[in-house]
Amino acid sequence: MLRLIIFFKPYSKYLLAAWMTAVITVSSIPSLPTLKLETEGSVIRLDYLIHFMEYGIMIVLALMAFSDRLFSMQPGKLVIVTAGIVLFAIVDEFHQKLIPGRSFNVKDILSNVTGITSGVIFYLLILKMLKKRLSESE
Repeated sequence: MLRLIIFFKPYSKYLLAAWMTAVITVSSIPSLPTLKLETEGSVIRLDYLIHFMEYGIMIVLALMAFSDRLFSMQPGKLVIVTAGIVLFAIVDEFHQKLIPGRSFNVKDILSNVTGITSGVIFYLLILKMLKKRLSESE
C-alpha cells in the first residue's frame, strides 16, 4: 500500500483534478437513479456509501497533492485543504438542485464529510507508517 501511495505522489495533482471533474460530471447527470439494496423489511441506499468513498478518495488525493515530498503537511494547511474539500462537497450538493431530476440531500453531505474525516485519519495513519519506515531505513 505504501509503495502504491509513493508511486502516485508525483501524479496526485492530476489525479485530484481528474477525480473532482468526474465527481462534478456524475453530479450533473439528470435523473440519475438511486442505487438501493432491498432486503426483507428494509431498503439500504448505496449512494451514501458511494458518497463516503468518493470523498474519502478525494481528500487523500488532495492531501497527497498539497503535502511536501515526504508527505508532511503543516496543521494549518491540513485544515485549509480539508475545509476546501468540505466546501467542494457542499457546493456540489447545492449544484444538484439545478439539475433536473436531482435534489439537495443533507444525508449526502453527512456521508461526504464522514468520508473526508475517514480519509484524513487514513492519510495520517499512512503518514505515520511512512515516517517510521523512512526513519528505520536511515
